[in-house]
Amino acid sequence: MILQNNKGLDESLALALTGKTDESEKLLLSLDNNDPRVRFNLGWHAMRNGNLYLGHQYIESGRDIDVFGGAKNPLVPKWNGQSLKDKTLLFHGEGGFGDEFINIRFVKNFYEMGAKVIVGCSRELFCIFERIPYITALVDRNVCIHSHHHTWIPSMSAPLYLKTEYSDLDGAPYLNYFNKKWVPKNSAKLKIGIRWAGSPRFEHQQHRKFPVEKMFDLTKIEGATYYSLQRDDDLVDNIPCIDLRYEMKTWKDTAEIIQTMDLIITSCTSVAHLSAAMGKPTWVIVPVLPYYIWTIPTHTSPWYNSVKLYRQTKYENWDEPFEKITCDLKKFIYDNIKEI
Repeated sequence: MILQNNKGLDESLALALTGKTDESEKLLLSLDNNDPRVRFNLGWHAMRNGNLYLGHQYIESGRDIDVFGGAKNPLVPKWNGQSLKDKTLLFHGEGGFGDEFINIRFVKNFYEMGAKVIVGCSRELFCIFERIPYITALVDRNVCIHSHHHTWIPSMSAPLYLKTEYSDLDGAPYLNYFNKKWVPKNSAKLKIGIRWAGSPRFEHQQHRKFPVEKMFDLTKIEGATYYSLQRDDDLVDNIPCIDLRYEMKTWKDTAEIIQTMDLIITSCTSVAHLSAAMGKPTWVIVPVLPYYIWTIPTHTSPWYNSVKLYRQTKYENWDEPFEKITCDLKKFIYDNIKEI
């Protein structure tokens, strides 16, 4: 959902932030359905109600007001369902790193249609995506429209173009190409990676932030060694766990570190999506108004088999999700120690 200077939209957002999602949706439905802001926000609710394809039809309206996606290509027409046999398709990455991790899974669909797929992505992610066997070439997404291709799609709209429903999603790992090359020091047998904040450039960063002390309290639970995966922003000195900020020079470094972990506990960040796409057990702490990937009100996700969601239920109050994590983490450590 999106903040706008519109009374009805603002009221709808306020309702959603307090967990009154049904009332929020009802109010939106009373507004002008031709307004792209209304349609964009209705997309969130459609996904919450289990309608992924309809949701993407709605949130595509966000492109008209520059709040969704961002990829543009005036040189070549978008794919409209025509045969891709012996054709080259540009899969144009957009959004943040997390969005690129989420949607790279759909490259396989176009490959299976017979396309040679060029992926335009952030240069920092070349070291991750170069291992995917369905990709013909990687190009910096800032210049990828100048590569040779017959047609293209913006990556965040892949579910729309493929008419994807939740039942079509495969939650199996798709970035599980990394070996355990990184060797942790001073480690107990159980290794748990934590990350407490995402990029401050994300529009709704203020809604997903929680007091860092709540994450640090988890490290008091005995039986595991805890590692910080916080790298660029919201850094804290003298943390009660092993700080790996200087060992994560590249995304490949980060992936190899994640591969050695037994569990990742994180806010809704790009690390959450990388970890989940690798098939690593990943516990994600999501705000009462979550990113559209997490809208279905369950504690699991059709997007990733390895994810467990801990949901905030009261705006600005994070006690409930962390109480649940504390309980589950004690059990996780106990069960795994028994198996060792």
